[in-house]
Amino acid sequence: MNKYLLYLCFVLLPFFSNAQDIHFSQITRTSFLINPAFTGSFSGNVRATMNWKDQWRSINKTFRTYATSAEVSFGKGRARRPTFYALGLHMAKDVSGDIQLGTTTIGSSFSSLIQLSRNQRLCLGIQGAFGKSGISTTNMQWGSQYSGLNFDPTLYDGEGIEYLPQQYWDFSAGIGYWYHKNDRNVIFGAPQDARIGLAVYHINRPENSFVVNGNSRVPMRAVFHASALFGTPLTNLYWFPNLTAEFQGPQNEFLFGALMKYVIKSGSRMTGMTTDMSVAGGLNFRVNNVFDAIVPQVFFDFQAFSVGMSYDINVSGLNAASSYRGGFELSLRFTNPDRYTHRNPQRRAVSI
Repeated sequence: MNKYLLYLCFVLLPFFSNAQDIHFSQITRTSFLINPAFTGSFSGNVRATMNWKDQWRSINKTFRTYATSAEVSFGKGRARRPTFYALGLHMAKDVSGDIQLGTTTIGSSFSSLIQLSRNQRLCLGIQGAFGKSGISTTNMQWGSQYSGLNFDPTLYDGEGIEYLPQQYWDFSAGIGYWYHKNDRNVIFGAPQDARIGLAVYHINRPENSFVVNGNSRVPMRAVFHASALFGTPLTNLYWFPNLTAEFQGPQNEFLFGALMKYVIKSGSRMTGMTTDMSVAGGLNFRVNNVFDAIVPQVFFDFQAFSVGMSYDINVSGLNAASSYRGGFELSLRFTNPDRYTHRNPQRRAVSI
C-alpha cells in the first residue's frame, strides 16, 4: 500500500507544488523568474543580485531557497543603432524537508531592447536553463525497517522503488514594454519608470520525475507583470504599485501591492558624482487560490548597493501550524556606480 501511495504523491507533486518552481516575494530582485525580456532593463551597465529565503521554518525544515544572478548590457548610446542588448546569468537552488527534496538550476538569458521613442522600448527575451531535481533516500524510513521499537536502516525497505536524479533542459521566452525617463524631473502623476510584460516558462515542458520510468512533465507557467514608479506632490517621494500574476496547471498566484520610496540624498547634477541614498517600504499581498500571505518589505539603497528585506506573514488556513510565520527573505544588489552620469548613455534615474 505504501508503494502505491508514494507513486501517487510523486505523480501529483508537480501539480500541487507549482512544479517546484523557485519562488521569491521580492519580485523586483528576480527578473529571471518574472520575464527574461526585462534582462538589462536598468540604469547602468552591470548588475548583480543575491537572494535568500527561508520559508515555513516554524513547521519543519521546509523551503530554503538561494539564488544569484548577474546582468550586463552592451550597445547603449549608439544614435544610429537605437537597439541595445543584455545578457544575464543565474543560478538557483531550493531544498525542502527531511528527504532534501530539491531543484538546482543554472541558466542564461538574452534580451533585445528596441527603442520606440526617446523614453520607450520594446523588450524581447529568451532564456535557457539546465536543471537537476532529486531527493535524498538516506533519510527515508519505512515500517519494514523497524525491529521492534528501533529503526534499522540496514533492513530492506520492502518497497522496491528506485530513485534517480532528474536532469532536464528548460526554455522560456517573454515580451515586454518599458518606459524609462532618464532624469529626476518627474511631473506629478507621470511615471518615472513603467513596465508591462508577459512571459511563458517551461515552453518545452521538461520531464521531471523522481522514480525510474516516471512520466511527469512540468506544466508551462505564464507570468503577467505590470509595475510603475510615480512621482508625488512631495519632493523626492515616489510610490510603486505592482502586480504579478502567475498561472501554472491548476495553480495560480497573484502578488500585488505598493511601496513608497523616499530619496534621502541624490547625486550631484553638476559634477555627475552619485552619492544616492534612499529608503523604500510597503506591503504586498499574495493570493494563490486562497488569501495566502501579507508581505511587508523594506529596501535601503546607498550608492551602488541595495539591501532588501521582507517577511511572508502566513494568513491562510496553514497558520494553525505556522502560527502566522511564513518566511524571511533577504536580497543584496549591486549596480555599477556610473560615477559620471552626464557621460553615461543612460543616466541614473530613480528605480526600485
